[in-house]
Amino acid sequence: MNEAGESIFRATSRDGTKVACVVEGSGPPLLIVHGTGDTQRGWRRLRPLLSPHFTLYLMDRRGRGVSGDKDDYALEREWEDVAALIDALPEPANVFAHSFGAMCALEGALLARGLRRLCVYEPSVNRNTGNPRREATIDEMARLIALGDREAVVSIHLRNIINASEETIAKQREQREAWSARLAMAHTMPRELVALRHYRFDAARFGALKVPVRVLLGEKSAGHGPQTAQSLVEAVPGAELVRLEGQGHFAMLTAPELLAQKLIEFFQ
Repeated sequence: MNEAGESIFRATSRDGTKVACVVEGSGPPLLIVHGTGDTQRGWRRLRPLLSPHFTLYLMDRRGRGVSGDKDDYALEREWEDVAALIDALPEPANVFAHSFGAMCALEGALLARGLRRLCVYEPSVNRNTGNPRREATIDEMARLIALGDREAVVSIHLRNIINASEETIAKQREQREAWSARLAMAHTMPRELVALRHYRFDAARFGALKVPVRVLLGEKSAGHGPQTAQSLVEAVPGAELVRLEGQGHFAMLTAPELLAQKLIEFFQ
C-alpha cells in the first residue's frame, strides 16, 4: 500500500530500476501502459468500467508516480520495464497500451515471456520525418523545462505533439489531480521525445509476435497513425484493426465506454 491506500505491485527492471503499478479490480490481469504526457491517473474514466472484469495493473512508467527512475535514459529501458512487469505478474497477462506507451509495449512484447494478448492504441512511431514544427516543439520543451515552466511544457506537448484541440486541452486541465500529476512528470517528456528521434519503426519485426494483437485507431486521427496501424496489421499474423468511431487520440477521455467495450470484447 502507498500513502493514498492504493495497492502497489512492483517489479525490478533489467537496469535495477523499480517499476510499479497501482492495482485494483478482480479477474484476469490487465497491464495498462500510458503515453508520454500522462501517468496511471489518466485512466480515471476507464478504470471503473474495466475493474469489474479484470485485475488492473496501472503502470506508472519510469520517472512518474510510484515508479523509480535513473539518470541514464534510453528507450530500451522503457521496453525492459514493460517486459519486467509482464513477466512478474502471477499469470500470463493481457496488455493495453496507448501512444508512446504502445510503442514501449510492442517492443516489450518481443522481450517478455508471459504475454497473453496485446492491444495497442495509436503507437507513437514514425512521427518525426519531415516535421520541422514537431522538432522545434521538442527543443522548446527542453528549453522550458530548464526554465522550470512545467505548465507550458505540458500544454505545448498536447497542442503541437499530440495535436489536441484547445477544447481537449481545457478538459484535461479541468481534471486537477491528473493535471497536477502531469506537471510533476513534465521533466520526463522532452527526454522521451528526443530519444524517439532516433527510433526507426519496422513493422516487420513484430511479425514474431505469437499472441493475438488488436490495433486501435481513432476515426478522426491523422498524421502517421493510420499508416502505422495498417502496417502493423499487415505484419503481425492474425492482427486486427479496429477503428474507434468519432474519436481521435484520447478516447479514454472522450468515449471511455466505447474504448472499454473494445477492450473487454478483445481480452475476454
